[in-house]
Amino acid sequence: ITSENDAPAPLATEAPEMPTEASSPAAPAFIPPRALQVAYIKNGNVHIWTEGEGSVALTGTGDTIQVSISDDGQIIAYERRDPNDYFTSELWAVNTSGPTNARVLVSQAEMDTLKAASPYNNAPGISIDLIEWRPKTHDLYYSTVPVYEGPGYSPGKDVRIINVDTMEKRTIFDYGQGGRFHFSPDGNQLAFSNPDHISLANADGSNLRANVLTFPLVSTYSEYRYHPRPIWAADSGSLRVTIPPEDPLAEPTPPTGLWYIPTDGSPAVLMGSFSGIPFAWPDNAISPNLDRVAYAKIIGEPTANQRELHIANLDSSGDYIFTSGGSANITNWTPDGTRFIFLLNNGSDLSMYLGTLATGEASLIATIASTVQQMSWVDNSRFLFFYQYGGDRELRISNVGGTNHAFIDTIADSIVDYDFTQ
Repeated sequence: ITSENDAPAPLATEAPEMPTEASSPAAPAFIPPRALQVAYIKNGNVHIWTEGEGSVALTGTGDTIQVSISDDGQIIAYERRDPNDYFTSELWAVNTSGPTNARVLVSQAEMDTLKAASPYNNAPGISIDLIEWRPKTHDLYYSTVPVYEGPGYSPGKDVRIINVDTMEKRTIFDYGQGGRFHFSPDGNQLAFSNPDHISLANADGSNLRANVLTFPLVSTYSEYRYHPRPIWAADSGSLRVTIPPEDPLAEPTPPTGLWYIPTDGSPAVLMGSFSGIPFAWPDNAISPNLDRVAYAKIIGEPTANQRELHIANLDSSGDYIFTSGGSANITNWTPDGTRFIFLLNNGSDLSMYLGTLATGEASLIATIASTVQQMSWVDNSRFLFFYQYGGDRELRISNVGGTNHAFIDTIADSIVDYDFTQ
Protein backbone atom coordinates (compact mmCIF):
# COMPACT_ATOMS: atom_id res chain seq x y z
CA ILE A 1 0.00 0.00 0.00
CA THR A 2 1.35 3.41 -0.92
CA SER A 3 1.02 6.56 1.11
CA GLU A 4 -1.07 9.50 -0.04
CA ASN A 5 1.89 11.11 -1.86
CA ASP A 6 2.46 7.81 -3.72
CA ALA A 7 5.73 7.12 -1.89
CA PRO A 8 6.05 3.74 -0.16
CA ALA A 9 4.37 3.87 3.23
CA PRO A 10 6.88 3.19 6.03
CA LEU A 11 6.24 0.02 7.97
CA ALA A 12 6.92 0.13 11.68
CA THR A 13 9.25 -2.54 12.98
CA GLU A 14 7.10 -2.83 16.08
CA ALA A 15 3.37 -2.12 16.13
CA PRO A 16 2.22 0.47 18.65
CA GLU A 17 0.65 -0.88 21.82
CA MET A 18 -3.12 -1.17 21.81
CA PRO A 19 -4.11 -0.77 25.48
CA THR A 20 -7.25 -2.44 26.70
CA GLU A 21 -8.36 0.56 28.76
CA ALA A 22 -7.83 4.28 28.55
CA SER A 23 -9.78 7.44 29.23
CA SER A 24 -10.70 9.92 26.51
CA PRO A 25 -11.00 13.68 26.84
CA ALA A 26 -14.51 15.11 26.74
CA ALA A 27 -15.89 14.90 23.22
CA PRO A 28 -16.66 18.22 21.49
CA ALA A 29 -20.30 19.18 21.01
CA PHE A 30 -21.85 17.49 18.00
CA ILE A 31 -22.54 19.78 15.04
CA PRO A 32 -24.54 18.20 12.19
CA PRO A 33 -23.29 18.62 8.60
CA ARG A 34 -24.48 21.64 6.63
CA ALA A 35 -26.15 19.43 4.01
CA LEU A 36 -26.50 15.84 2.83
CA GLN A 37 -23.02 14.41 2.25
CA VAL A 38 -22.16 11.18 0.45
CA ALA A 39 -18.75 9.50 0.71
CA TYR A 40 -18.02 7.10 -2.13
CA ILE A 41 -15.29 5.33 -4.08
CA LYS A 42 -14.34 6.26 -7.64
CA ASN A 43 -11.24 4.94 -9.41
CA GLY A 44 -10.20 3.50 -6.07
CA ASN A 45 -10.17 6.96 -4.46
CA VAL A 46 -12.29 8.57 -1.75
CA HIS A 47 -14.73 11.22 -2.99
CA ILE A 48 -17.19 13.43 -1.14
CA TRP A 49 -20.42 14.78 -2.65
CA THR A 50 -22.24 17.60 -0.86
CA GLU A 51 -25.78 18.41 -1.91
CA GLY A 52 -25.87 21.75 -3.68
CA GLU A 53 -22.09 21.85 -4.08
CA GLY A 54 -20.94 18.78 -6.04
CA SER A 55 -18.13 16.23 -5.74
CA VAL A 56 -14.50 16.49 -4.67
CA ALA A 57 -11.78 13.81 -4.76
CA LEU A 58 -10.02 13.52 -1.39
CA THR A 59 -7.37 10.85 -2.10
CA GLY A 60 -5.35 9.73 -5.10
CA THR A 61 -3.82 6.32 -4.36
CA GLY A 62 -6.41 4.22 -6.21
CA ASP A 63 -6.63 1.43 -3.62
CA THR A 64 -9.72 2.17 -1.48
CA ILE A 65 -12.20 -0.66 -0.93
CA GLN A 66 -14.65 0.63 1.71
CA VAL A 67 -15.67 3.97 3.25
CA SER A 68 -17.52 5.25 6.32
CA ILE A 69 -18.33 8.91 7.04
CA SER A 70 -18.68 10.37 10.54
CA ASP A 71 -22.11 11.69 11.55
CA ASP A 72 -20.88 15.30 11.44
CA GLY A 73 -19.47 14.78 7.94
CA GLN A 74 -15.99 15.94 8.95
CA ILE A 75 -14.02 12.69 8.53
CA ILE A 76 -14.15 9.68 6.22
CA ALA A 77 -12.58 6.44 7.38
CA TYR A 78 -11.52 4.10 4.60
CA GLU A 79 -9.80 0.78 4.06
CA ARG A 80 -6.92 0.48 1.59
CA ARG A 81 -5.70 -2.70 -0.05
CA ASP A 82 -2.75 -3.07 -2.41
CA PRO A 83 -4.24 -4.01 -5.82
CA ASN A 84 -1.29 -6.37 -6.32
CA ASP A 85 -1.58 -8.06 -2.91
CA TYR A 86 -5.04 -9.22 -1.88
CA PHE A 87 -3.84 -10.05 1.63
CA THR A 88 -2.90 -6.49 2.64
CA SER A 89 -5.14 -4.07 4.53
CA GLU A 90 -4.75 -0.71 6.23
CA LEU A 91 -7.26 1.65 7.86
CA TRP A 92 -6.96 5.36 7.03
CA ALA A 93 -8.87 8.61 7.60
CA VAL A 94 -9.19 11.82 5.61
CA ASN A 95 -10.85 15.14 6.43
CA THR A 96 -13.64 16.26 4.11
CA SER A 97 -12.74 19.97 4.17
CA GLY A 98 -9.77 22.23 4.88
CA PRO A 99 -6.45 20.36 5.00
CA THR A 100 -7.54 16.83 4.11
CA ASN A 101 -4.68 15.36 6.18
CA ALA A 102 -4.97 11.76 5.00
CA ARG A 103 -3.44 9.66 7.76
CA VAL A 104 -3.01 6.01 8.64
CA LEU A 105 -5.02 4.74 11.60
CA VAL A 106 -4.04 1.07 11.53
CA SER A 107 -0.88 0.25 9.58
CA GLN A 108 0.04 -2.98 7.83
CA ALA A 109 2.52 -3.63 10.64
CA GLU A 110 -0.30 -3.40 13.18
CA MET A 111 -2.47 -5.69 11.07
CA ASP A 112 0.37 -8.23 10.93
CA THR A 113 0.69 -8.03 14.72
CA LEU A 114 -3.05 -8.56 15.14
CA LYS A 115 -2.93 -11.60 12.85
CA ALA A 116 0.00 -13.10 14.74
CA ALA A 117 -1.96 -12.82 18.01
CA SER A 118 -5.18 -14.17 16.50
CA PRO A 119 -6.51 -17.72 16.12
CA TYR A 120 -5.97 -17.18 12.38
CA ASN A 121 -2.18 -16.76 12.39
CA ASN A 122 -1.88 -19.32 9.58
CA ALA A 123 -4.19 -17.33 7.28
CA PRO A 124 -2.43 -15.60 4.35
CA GLY A 125 -3.75 -12.27 5.59
CA ILE A 126 -6.12 -10.40 7.84
CA SER A 127 -8.37 -7.57 6.75
CA ILE A 128 -10.59 -4.85 8.17
CA ASP A 129 -14.13 -6.22 8.42
CA LEU A 130 -16.54 -3.67 9.88
CA ILE A 131 -15.86 0.05 10.26
CA GLU A 132 -18.52 2.09 12.05
CA TRP A 133 -18.49 5.48 13.76
CA ARG A 134 -20.05 5.64 17.19
CA PRO A 135 -23.01 7.98 16.61
CA LYS A 136 -22.19 11.69 16.95
CA THR A 137 -18.53 11.07 17.86
CA HIS A 138 -15.13 10.63 16.25
CA ASP A 139 -14.70 7.22 17.89
CA LEU A 140 -14.21 4.74 15.05
CA TYR A 141 -15.03 1.10 15.83
CA TYR A 142 -13.61 -1.67 13.68
CA SER A 143 -13.23 -5.43 13.58
CA THR A 144 -11.08 -7.81 11.56
CA VAL A 145 -11.55 -10.92 9.45
CA PRO A 146 -9.02 -13.50 8.22
CA VAL A 147 -8.50 -13.59 4.46
CA TYR A 148 -8.03 -16.89 2.64
CA GLU A 149 -7.56 -17.79 -1.00
CA GLY A 150 -10.90 -19.59 -1.21
CA PRO A 151 -14.50 -18.59 -0.41
CA GLY A 152 -15.97 -18.24 3.06
CA TYR A 153 -16.48 -15.65 5.77
CA SER A 154 -15.32 -16.17 9.35
CA PRO A 155 -15.29 -12.82 11.22
CA GLY A 156 -12.82 -12.34 14.05
CA LYS A 157 -15.60 -11.17 16.43
CA ASP A 158 -13.23 -8.55 17.85
CA VAL A 159 -14.08 -4.89 18.53
CA ARG A 160 -11.39 -2.20 18.54
CA ILE A 161 -11.70 1.58 18.85
CA ILE A 162 -9.69 4.53 17.57
CA ASN A 163 -10.45 8.10 18.54
CA VAL A 164 -9.50 9.72 15.25
CA ASP A 165 -8.87 13.12 16.88
CA THR A 166 -6.45 11.91 19.57
CA MET A 167 -5.30 8.60 17.98
CA GLU A 168 -6.08 6.85 21.27
CA LYS A 169 -6.57 3.13 20.59
CA ARG A 170 -8.43 0.55 22.67
CA THR A 171 -9.48 -3.07 22.35
CA ILE A 172 -12.77 -3.71 24.13
CA PHE A 173 -13.38 -7.24 22.82
CA ASP A 174 -10.58 -9.45 21.55
CA TYR A 175 -10.93 -12.31 19.10
CA GLY A 176 -14.02 -14.45 19.64
CA GLN A 177 -15.42 -12.20 22.38
CA GLY A 178 -17.78 -9.94 20.39
CA GLY A 179 -19.52 -10.46 17.06
CA ARG A 180 -20.86 -8.41 14.18
CA PHE A 181 -21.73 -5.22 16.04
CA HIS A 182 -24.69 -2.85 15.67
CA PHE A 183 -24.91 0.47 17.52
CA SER A 184 -28.02 1.59 19.37
CA PRO A 185 -29.43 4.88 18.03
CA ASP A 186 -28.09 6.81 21.05
CA GLY A 187 -24.64 5.26 20.57
CA ASN A 188 -24.44 3.94 24.12
CA GLN A 189 -24.90 0.22 23.44
CA LEU A 190 -23.79 -2.49 21.05
CA ALA A 191 -25.66 -5.56 19.88
CA PHE A 192 -23.46 -8.47 18.80
CA SER A 193 -24.76 -10.85 16.17
CA ASN A 194 -23.33 -14.37 16.00
CA PRO A 195 -24.45 -17.50 14.13
CA ASP A 196 -26.01 -19.00 17.28
CA HIS A 197 -26.55 -16.12 19.72
CA ILE A 198 -27.01 -12.39 20.25
CA SER A 199 -25.33 -10.48 23.09
CA LEU A 200 -25.38 -6.86 24.28
CA ALA A 201 -22.80 -4.56 25.86
CA ASN A 202 -22.22 -0.91 26.63
CA ALA A 203 -20.30 0.94 23.93
CA ASP A 204 -17.20 1.07 26.15
CA GLY A 205 -17.25 -2.72 26.52
CA SER A 206 -18.72 -2.78 30.02
CA ASN A 207 -21.95 -4.45 31.18
CA LEU A 208 -21.73 -7.44 28.85
CA ARG A 209 -25.09 -9.19 28.63
CA ALA A 210 -24.07 -12.46 27.00
CA ASN A 211 -26.43 -14.75 25.12
CA VAL A 212 -29.65 -12.79 25.63
CA LEU A 213 -30.92 -14.85 22.69
CA THR A 214 -29.60 -18.25 21.66
CA PHE A 215 -30.74 -20.30 18.67
CA PRO A 216 -29.57 -23.23 16.50
CA LEU A 217 -27.16 -22.55 13.65
CA VAL A 218 -29.13 -21.71 10.52
CA SER A 219 -28.07 -23.95 7.66
CA THR A 220 -27.17 -21.93 4.57
CA TYR A 221 -26.14 -24.96 2.49
CA SER A 222 -23.00 -22.97 1.71
CA GLU A 223 -19.59 -22.07 3.14
CA TYR A 224 -20.74 -19.09 5.20
CA ARG A 225 -22.72 -18.84 8.44
CA TYR A 226 -25.86 -16.78 8.76
CA HIS A 227 -25.73 -13.77 11.12
CA PRO A 228 -29.15 -12.28 12.03
CA ARG A 229 -29.59 -8.50 11.92
CA PRO A 230 -31.24 -7.12 15.09
CA ILE A 231 -33.24 -3.89 14.77
CA TRP A 232 -32.96 -1.32 17.58
CA ALA A 233 -35.95 0.60 18.92
CA ALA A 234 -35.68 4.36 18.37
CA ASP A 235 -35.31 4.94 22.13
CA SER A 236 -32.49 2.32 22.35
CA GLY A 237 -34.50 0.48 25.01
CA SER A 238 -35.07 -2.82 23.17
CA LEU A 239 -34.50 -4.71 19.93
CA ARG A 240 -36.42 -6.96 17.57
CA VAL A 241 -34.98 -9.69 15.37
CA THR A 242 -36.15 -12.41 13.00
CA ILE A 243 -34.51 -15.83 13.38
CA PRO A 244 -34.94 -18.25 10.44
CA PRO A 245 -35.41 -21.98 11.09
CA GLU A 246 -32.44 -24.30 11.58
CA ASP A 247 -33.18 -26.06 8.27
CA PRO A 248 -34.93 -23.63 5.91
CA LEU A 249 -35.44 -26.35 3.28
CA ALA A 250 -37.31 -28.72 5.58
CA GLU A 251 -40.88 -29.57 4.58
CA PRO A 252 -43.29 -28.24 5.57
CA THR A 253 -41.46 -24.90 5.89
CA PRO A 254 -40.58 -24.34 9.58
CA PRO A 255 -41.53 -20.98 11.11
CA THR A 256 -39.27 -17.94 11.36
CA GLY A 257 -39.35 -16.52 14.89
CA LEU A 258 -40.14 -12.90 15.79
CA TRP A 259 -38.19 -12.06 18.94
CA TYR A 260 -38.24 -9.18 21.43
CA ILE A 261 -34.91 -8.47 23.16
CA PRO A 262 -34.89 -6.26 26.29
CA THR A 263 -31.68 -4.41 27.16
CA ASP A 264 -31.65 -5.26 30.88
CA GLY A 265 -29.99 -8.61 30.21
CA SER A 266 -33.10 -10.71 30.70
CA PRO A 267 -33.79 -13.41 28.09
CA ALA A 268 -35.42 -12.60 24.77
CA VAL A 269 -39.14 -13.30 24.34
CA LEU A 270 -40.70 -15.02 21.32
CA MET A 271 -43.52 -12.71 20.21
CA GLY A 272 -44.73 -14.54 17.11
CA SER A 273 -43.68 -16.35 13.94
CA PHE A 274 -44.35 -16.69 10.23
CA SER A 275 -43.59 -19.25 7.53
CA GLY A 276 -41.43 -17.38 5.02
CA ILE A 277 -39.70 -18.52 1.88
CA PRO A 278 -36.47 -20.47 2.49
CA PHE A 279 -33.32 -18.39 1.92
CA ALA A 280 -35.33 -15.17 1.51
CA TRP A 281 -33.55 -14.00 4.66
CA PRO A 282 -35.87 -11.60 6.48
CA ASP A 283 -33.24 -9.16 7.77
CA ASN A 284 -35.28 -6.26 6.40
CA ALA A 285 -38.62 -7.83 7.26
CA ILE A 286 -39.24 -5.76 10.41
CA SER A 287 -40.20 -2.12 9.90
CA PRO A 288 -37.84 0.45 11.50
CA ASN A 289 -40.65 1.69 13.78
CA LEU A 290 -41.02 -1.91 15.05
CA ASP A 291 -44.68 -1.92 14.08
CA ARG A 292 -44.98 -4.46 11.25
CA VAL A 293 -43.27 -7.37 9.55
CA ALA A 294 -43.37 -8.12 5.81
CA TYR A 295 -42.56 -11.51 4.31
CA ALA A 296 -43.09 -13.61 1.19
CA LYS A 297 -44.85 -16.96 1.17
CA ILE A 298 -45.01 -19.63 -1.55
CA ILE A 299 -48.44 -20.42 -2.97
CA GLY A 300 -49.27 -23.40 -5.16
CA GLU A 301 -46.56 -25.67 -6.50
CA PRO A 302 -43.00 -24.44 -5.78
CA THR A 303 -42.06 -24.92 -9.44
CA ALA A 304 -44.68 -22.32 -10.43
CA ASN A 305 -42.70 -19.66 -8.51
CA GLN A 306 -45.82 -17.88 -7.26
CA ARG A 307 -45.77 -15.91 -4.01
CA GLU A 308 -47.87 -13.83 -1.68
CA LEU A 309 -46.44 -10.78 0.07
CA HIS A 310 -47.80 -10.65 3.63
CA ILE A 311 -47.93 -7.87 6.23
CA ALA A 312 -48.45 -8.65 9.93
CA ASN A 313 -48.02 -7.18 13.38
CA LEU A 314 -44.87 -8.16 15.27
CA ASP A 315 -46.79 -10.70 17.34
CA SER A 316 -47.89 -12.21 13.97
CA SER A 317 -51.49 -11.05 14.48
CA GLY A 318 -53.38 -9.08 11.84
CA ASP A 319 -51.71 -10.99 9.00
CA TYR A 320 -52.99 -10.05 5.54
CA ILE A 321 -51.94 -10.41 1.90
CA PHE A 322 -50.65 -7.15 0.42
CA THR A 323 -50.11 -8.53 -3.10
CA SER A 324 -49.71 -11.89 -4.82
CA GLY A 325 -48.40 -13.43 -8.01
CA GLY A 326 -44.93 -13.70 -9.45
CA SER A 327 -41.75 -13.63 -7.38
CA ALA A 328 -42.86 -11.05 -4.81
CA ASN A 329 -40.25 -10.29 -2.17
CA ILE A 330 -39.67 -7.54 0.42
CA THR A 331 -36.50 -5.45 0.00
CA ASN A 332 -36.58 -2.69 2.64
CA TRP A 333 -38.73 -0.18 4.52
CA THR A 334 -38.82 3.61 4.55
CA PRO A 335 -37.35 5.01 7.80
CA ASP A 336 -40.82 5.78 9.22
CA GLY A 337 -42.05 2.24 8.53
CA THR A 338 -45.13 3.33 6.58
CA ARG A 339 -43.98 2.20 3.12
CA PHE A 340 -41.73 -0.51 1.77
CA ILE A 341 -39.91 -1.57 -1.37
CA PHE A 342 -40.74 -4.94 -2.89
CA LEU A 343 -39.93 -6.81 -6.10
CA LEU A 344 -42.50 -8.41 -8.37
CA ASN A 345 -42.40 -10.14 -11.73
CA ASN A 346 -43.50 -7.94 -14.62
CA GLY A 347 -43.15 -10.05 -17.73
CA SER A 348 -39.64 -11.48 -18.02
CA ASP A 349 -38.04 -9.06 -15.53
CA LEU A 350 -38.41 -8.28 -11.85
CA SER A 351 -39.80 -4.79 -11.32
CA MET A 352 -39.43 -2.65 -8.20
CA TYR A 353 -42.47 -1.20 -6.42
CA LEU A 354 -43.21 1.00 -3.42
CA GLY A 355 -46.01 -0.35 -1.23
CA THR A 356 -48.00 1.98 1.05
CA LEU A 357 -49.60 0.45 4.16
CA ALA A 358 -52.24 3.15 4.64
CA THR A 359 -53.76 2.77 1.18
CA GLY A 360 -52.71 -0.72 0.13
CA GLU A 361 -51.46 0.78 -3.13
CA ALA A 362 -48.21 0.03 -4.98
CA SER A 363 -46.38 2.42 -7.30
CA LEU A 364 -43.71 1.48 -9.83
CA ILE A 365 -40.15 2.56 -8.98
CA ALA A 366 -38.12 0.72 -11.64
CA THR A 367 -39.26 -1.45 -14.54
CA ILE A 368 -36.10 -3.55 -14.27
CA ALA A 369 -35.23 -3.96 -10.59
CA SER A 370 -31.65 -5.08 -11.26
CA THR A 371 -30.82 -1.57 -12.48
CA VAL A 372 -31.28 -0.25 -8.91
CA GLN A 373 -28.45 -1.50 -6.69
CA GLN A 374 -27.41 -0.89 -3.07
CA MET A 375 -30.42 1.29 -2.31
CA SER A 376 -30.42 3.33 0.94
CA TRP A 377 -33.15 5.67 2.17
CA VAL A 378 -31.94 9.21 2.91
CA ASP A 379 -35.33 10.14 4.37
CA ASN A 380 -38.92 9.00 3.87
CA SER A 381 -39.08 10.17 0.26
CA ARG A 382 -35.52 10.11 -1.15
CA PHE A 383 -33.03 7.31 -1.66
CA LEU A 384 -29.46 6.80 -2.84
CA PHE A 385 -28.58 3.98 -5.22
CA PHE A 386 -26.28 2.76 -7.95
CA TYR A 387 -27.97 2.68 -11.36
CA GLN A 388 -26.59 0.22 -13.90
CA TYR A 389 -28.02 -0.81 -17.23
CA GLY A 390 -25.01 -2.10 -19.10
CA GLY A 391 -21.75 -0.17 -18.93
CA ASP A 392 -20.64 1.77 -15.87
CA ARG A 393 -22.66 2.38 -12.73
CA GLU A 394 -24.07 5.78 -11.85
CA LEU A 395 -24.43 6.93 -8.26
CA ARG A 396 -27.78 8.71 -8.05
CA ILE A 397 -30.26 10.21 -5.62
CA SER A 398 -33.97 10.23 -6.42
CA ASN A 399 -37.35 10.61 -4.77
CA VAL A 400 -40.08 8.01 -4.93
CA GLY A 401 -41.84 9.81 -7.77
CA GLY A 402 -38.68 10.27 -9.82
CA THR A 403 -39.31 14.03 -10.08
CA ASN A 404 -36.28 15.10 -8.05
CA HIS A 405 -33.63 12.98 -9.69
CA ALA A 406 -29.96 13.96 -9.25
CA PHE A 407 -26.86 12.45 -10.80
CA ILE A 408 -23.87 12.27 -8.43
CA ASP A 409 -21.13 10.50 -10.40
CA THR A 410 -20.23 7.72 -12.84
CA ILE A 411 -18.45 4.76 -11.26
CA ALA A 412 -16.39 2.34 -13.35
CA ASP A 413 -14.86 0.47 -10.40
CA SER A 414 -15.53 -3.21 -9.79
CA ILE A 415 -15.49 -2.49 -6.03
CA VAL A 416 -18.18 0.06 -5.15
CA ASP A 417 -19.20 1.47 -1.79
CA TYR A 418 -20.81 4.58 -0.36
CA ASP A 419 -21.95 6.01 2.96
CA PHE A 420 -23.87 9.16 3.81
CA THR A 421 -24.77 11.56 6.60
CA GLN A 422 -26.98 14.63 6.95
